[in-house]
Amino acid sequence: MKDIVNVFKSMGDETRVKILLLLAHKNVCAKGIAKHVNISEAAVSQHIKVLKQNNLITGYKDGYYVIYHINKELFQKSKDFLGSLINEDLQDYKEKFDIQEFNILDCKTNCKSMKKCCKKRLEEEI
Repeated sequence: MKDIVNVFKSMGDETRVKILLLLAHKNVCAKGIAKHVNISEAAVSQHIKVLKQNNLITGYKDGYYVIYHINKELFQKSKDFLGSLINEDLQDYKEKFDIQEFNILDCKTNCKSMKKCCKKRLEEEI
């Protein structure tokens, strides 16, 4: 599950998203990334480091250059997670994260500031 969290953390930067969009289209070296994204090679190197550490991209040596490509398997896993959120099919994730079911009555007894949201919902349910 940590890998899915790392996907979203890594994509929290606009430049890294641009790099991923480029790599989703074609495999490119760092110099090509710099040219297409219009940033310095040093900046590309820092972004590649983050993306590689979080397993979003991998690279292979081709002569002098390292050619980068996205980790499609990890993105598929992330897509499946998002699909579960949309379809509210979260049982597997609730168990992995030890998330308990929300109970409005528990909220009433545990919430010190029960002002608007829970109070209104509780009135609707009762």
